[in-house]
Amino acid sequence: MTFESEIMSTAFGSDRWKATANALFEATGLSLAVMDSSACSVIDSVNHCPFCDLAVRRVGGAQKMCFDDPPEFLPRSTTETSCRSGLPNYITPIYIDGDIVCTIVVGGFVSSTRERKRLFEKLLAFGVEEDIAREGVRSIPILPKRQVEALVRMVVSNAKDALERASERIRLEQAVSELEVFVEAGREFTERRGIGQDLLEGVLTKGMAVAGADSGSLMLRRAGTDLLEIVAPRGETSNGTHGEVVRFGDGIAGKVAENGRSVLVTGESELLVHSRRPGRHISSAVSVPLSRAGEILGVLNLNISDPNRRLTGDDVRLIERYAYMAAVTIDNARKHRATERAMFELMHLSELAKMLSGVSDTDEVITIANSVIEKTFDFNIGGVVITGWGRDEATITVQRDTSSDAVIHVLGVALGRDLDAEPLERVRTVTHRGELIDDPFDPDEWNVLPVELVINNSVMGYLFVAGGTGQHFDSDDRRLLAGLADHLALAIDKTAMLKRMRDDMAKTLAALTITLDASEHASPGHSDRVMDYAMALGKELDLSIEQVELLRFAGLLHDVGKTGISEEILLKPSKLTDDEMSEVRRHPEIGASIVDQIDFLNAIAPIIMHHHERWDGTGYPMKLSGTDIPHLARILAIADSFDTMTSETPYRRRMSFAEAREELRSGAGSQFDPALVDSFIRAMDRKALAGSTGLFTEHRTSGPQLPL
Repeated sequence: MTFESEIMSTAFGSDRWKATANALFEATGLSLAVMDSSACSVIDSVNHCPFCDLAVRRVGGAQKMCFDDPPEFLPRSTTETSCRSGLPNYITPIYIDGDIVCTIVVGGFVSSTRERKRLFEKLLAFGVEEDIAREGVRSIPILPKRQVEALVRMVVSNAKDALERASERIRLEQAVSELEVFVEAGREFTERRGIGQDLLEGVLTKGMAVAGADSGSLMLRRAGTDLLEIVAPRGETSNGTHGEVVRFGDGIAGKVAENGRSVLVTGESELLVHSRRPGRHISSAVSVPLSRAGEILGVLNLNISDPNRRLTGDDVRLIERYAYMAAVTIDNARKHRATERAMFELMHLSELAKMLSGVSDTDEVITIANSVIEKTFDFNIGGVVITGWGRDEATITVQRDTSSDAVIHVLGVALGRDLDAEPLERVRTVTHRGELIDDPFDPDEWNVLPVELVINNSVMGYLFVAGGTGQHFDSDDRRLLAGLADHLALAIDKTAMLKRMRDDMAKTLAALTITLDASEHASPGHSDRVMDYAMALGKELDLSIEQVELLRFAGLLHDVGKTGISEEILLKPSKLTDDEMSEVRRHPEIGASIVDQIDFLNAIAPIIMHHHERWDGTGYPMKLSGTDIPHLARILAIADSFDTMTSETPYRRRMSFAEAREELRSGAGSQFDPALVDSFIRAMDRKALAGSTGLFTEHRTSGPQLPL
């Protein structure tokens, strides 16, 4: 299975994606399919169009795809087209690493009763009985295209989110698997005190596991010679037999030993072909030197036969780190201290990986990184400089009293940048062990060790340590710092991606609320403003970031249940009957049931369910009272009511802010939590004093109000 197919299998086989797809179908009746890049072969689907089901079954044909031929669609955008039955369909391509891997197809609806009539007549022409045909076309939802387009954007965003999460999960699993191999190898190697065949076999076996290789060989240098001897071959496509000898400079392995540099060969390179035996098939191979302190101890050769698995530069760097550990192990009788240092590195990398695995905030990642550096190295100044992910800042730890000018010098050396001409936007300093002082310093006395934070071949920052006179950093320190930097870069990239995903999700849901607002007599931007009011009250109450985020999405989706209410009722210009009012009052339960089926939204289900409860117990749907009403639901109730009061509708004039404030006060203790009313008004006053624009100002009564 290729990496892309594994991502799609994981993404669209997940419970979260299926819950999202099923929720869309249950809320709208639309059919949803994930198809291959030709848009003809189904990868995953929810709901078959009832029209095609009836028509195909009647004529006795096998179930076909929605399209007879691959339809044309625009790259990186949504294309409206028609299926072979003439129903509208929306096709959106999804990309991974710049390549289209699948398409999202949403359809199975009509835009008018006239279109339903046309389908009814078509079914009769196929010979379908009138009653069955009538029931079939009634099951096809009538939806305005604008609403479907908004739903398509939501589905596409969810698909991209599912693919990104699947990619992150697979990469994380690969990283954990690689780390487990390292830790297991380290545990086994530390128990060895001599070089036996079992150790040599173990070095090769674990090296193959690190690279995902299916064959290879371990070659060691014969003492006092320039000869490499194969001491452990493995697999049908290994590089030779046990005891076979190669001179330095001969073949790929000999050149690696002579130059001390790794060689990666892929595809149909002449070097790769020259190294084959008859009948062998190798798609990529790597030879890595086993060296210690400049001395070549041997060469590790690893081969890949699977044409879908190609070694990359990142793989080579990982293998080189493993090869170094293997070289230290093989040489441990002479350099046992070096072996202990390698184990020390693995423990710290493992500790850092575990600490970072559950972190979703970039600042927390940086704090953890500084803590690990502080425990691992002896230095005057150390820390993290971020120049990517929308940041330009440094967070440094001072372990000993240090000149302030020395900090600027060290940061400049670490970045390779003149900070006098181009200063950092922010420098945060932790001085719990040392202080910044106004002493002169000599730049020549400072030794700075920086390593790059690299993601997707772009330098996004630096990890560094620096010391004054008498402090030096060797290759062991550089390697350990580089290992820490690899984990740190991935963690920061993950947290930045999560933030983008949360923001993108909020924007997508905000776009969806346009259709919700349009489905009733709601002022444009109602859901947006309810979100703003609720979040502002949450911040006034000093709620956690997680709780404020729940208010963010609950505000946007608090009226999503109205998609299950007849538009005839929602758009009725006159007063509703008791039965109609009872129907409208079902929308909190409908909305809660919709979001409860989506893993990343089910936490807001109780908020949506109870945002129409009243403090005195006369609300709906469960007539809860007082503190039995969930806290965040009480907050949302105030935000929703305030915007309803201050918004214009065809049957009610809008209140001024002053009138709405008094209305909130009069409802405190009966409709609203009185303490929360006071806090909301304080938040309004604070925003007004700060000269806020937009939030807590008299809004216009027309035009969309989406977040920037």
